[in-house]
Amino acid sequence: MMVEALMTSEQLAEYLKVSPEWVFKNIYDLPFVRIGKSYRFPKGDVDEWLTRSQYCGLPPKFFGEQA
Repeated sequence: MMVEALMTSEQLAEYLKVSPEWVFKNIYDLPFVRIGKSYRFPKGDVDEWLTRSQYCGLPPKFFGEQA
């Protein structure tokens, strides 16, 4: 069985190059698991989430589509 890396919110913020505040502001948009009162972010799921993010956070107008 392969153990997937679980990142803390601070590690995720560093990985995504965003602030820890951004992580908590957007927590329900991110893939996470709860361990007790802690949030952990599976690296593989985060990578998949990034791949599936259609516009990478940019509004559709940047891609020639109407909002």
